[in-house]
Amino acid sequence: KVSISKCNWIDNSTVLAAGEDGTVRFWNVDETDPSKQLIRTLSVDGEAGGIRDMELVTLPSGKTILTVAAGQNVTFFDMSTYSQIHSYKMPIHFREEGGASLHPGGKKFIAGGGRRGGSMALGAVKGGELGSDLKVYVFDFDTGKELEAHKGHHGPVRCLRYHPDGKSYATGSEDGTIRLWRTDP
Repeated sequence: KVSISKCNWIDNSTVLAAGEDGTVRFWNVDETDPSKQLIRTLSVDGEAGGIRDMELVTLPSGKTILTVAAGQNVTFFDMSTYSQIHSYKMPIHFREEGGASLHPGGKKFIAGGGRRGGSMALGAVKGGELGSDLKVYVFDFDTGKELEAHKGHHGPVRCLRYHPDGKSYATGSEDGTIRLWRTDP
């Protein structure tokens, strides 16, 4: 059995289920024959690890993008062709926390999660025990280049999403707070 970490409806009869095995499964819930219920799969890079977060965003152009945060990568799929558009290695990991969200305009994305390498001061072993990162990062969608990094939480970033109008985004943390950030200060 595969542990399911996230699910999302894409229409009235299809649910996406993200697995700890790095696979997004498309299930037709109206199909009565169990052998025909699984209609498609998408997989992230084998090194990426289990999926921690996924999001569907429809851009002004009408294109729908699936954003997947897994392992150390954020991967984007075009839902009209089911093809991978981009996959970027992040300065954070998504093994136990965090996620990613695509701006509604499709020009940038945000990500937050665990720190790579851990902290030697907190007893991390050289070579990379993984600790928590308290920042939220903004990246360019087309290049993956880091544009901004913001710190405001006193605990790990557990979740984040853009507002539907794209003018702000919210982050939630283990510290019990939700922070609202302006997209373009």
